[in-house]
Amino acid sequence: MKKINLYTITFSAISIVILLISFFSFRYLYSSSKKDVFNSTFEAGKREAREIGKLLELQLKQGLSEETVIQNLQSSIVNTDTQSGFICMYNQKGIELCHPNPALVGKKVEINSSEFILNNKQFDFLEILHSGKASTGIHHFNEASNRASEIVSFYPVKGSNWMVASHANIDVIEQQISDLYLTFLIVFLIATLSILGISFFLIRMIYKKYETQKNDEIKDLNNEVNTLTAINTHLHLIHEKHKENNNDLLREESTDNVKKRIITYHKDELVSLETSEIAYFFLENNIVYIKTRSGSQYSVNSSLDELIKTLDPQMFYRANRQFIINVNAINNILVYGKNQLKLMVKPESDEMILISKNRVSEFKKWLEQ
Repeated sequence: MKKINLYTITFSAISIVILLISFFSFRYLYSSSKKDVFNSTFEAGKREAREIGKLLELQLKQGLSEETVIQNLQSSIVNTDTQSGFICMYNQKGIELCHPNPALVGKKVEINSSEFILNNKQFDFLEILHSGKASTGIHHFNEASNRASEIVSFYPVKGSNWMVASHANIDVIEQQISDLYLTFLIVFLIATLSILGISFFLIRMIYKKYETQKNDEIKDLNNEVNTLTAINTHLHLIHEKHKENNNDLLREESTDNVKKRIITYHKDELVSLETSEIAYFFLENNIVYIKTRSGSQYSVNSSLDELIKTLDPQMFYRANRQFIINVNAINNILVYGKNQLKLMVKPESDEMILISKNRVSEFKKWLEQ
């Protein structure tokens, strides 16, 4: 899969998850806010009806006639907007005493013309007016009236049979909440998509830098692998060359100090070993041992420093302080750590045989001779 496609799929998946979470979160907030708004409207309606009722009571106590008080209220509410909410007043017989629409003043509420939901119980609207008690509920009209449901709060005016009513249009309230919800949702979606887009761009830029660095490291590693592969190939060719020439294809040194055999002891037996049969020499507990290609092991009195001076330099190499290795014993070469080489020999060594980074170049030249 192309990386740009991977980025696009990842971005799309994250966007879908965020949008789904946002959708359900906003639906919950919408329901919760709607409930809170209705509760606030209930309380506001009660407070408004009570305050106006108290004002009317005060006017009556000051000696104003009922006609004057009614006229004062009608004058203050006449022609006010009735779309979202308004104040009106009935008497307990159901006659409209004050209303923003003067044409409705004097009309009587008909029985069974509408219902009033109070505390989850259904009453006739006229029944609530007859009760003369303060109450707040939902006022539903008959379909024929073509009027929206309202939240109505009643407050009885002491010293009279008046009922001050505060109305709030439910459809208008719901539309206001829906508009607010839609505005918040659009703003949130724009903000979310902007954040996702900017995040995608920034992540892409950061990852591009990281990707370039990693590609360079991979390139260097590939170069090392290729070099190591070439060394292993060359090593294999050397092995094949030695096999074809019966393990005697290296050039013989003209000097007399190159040993062809090494004398050692095994118990009471004197043993003469061909140097070509020795896989490697190793130092353990200050004793130098010989490991033959057949797996036999012998001790020798000479030190590694003394041995390397007398061995064929084209066949044997001083790998480190503990090992002298026969080229024919090297089975494989691995990259180890930082620029070090690890030799895999046959027979296997109990200790790890490492070529330090300072001697890697010398070791390669030895293999190539």
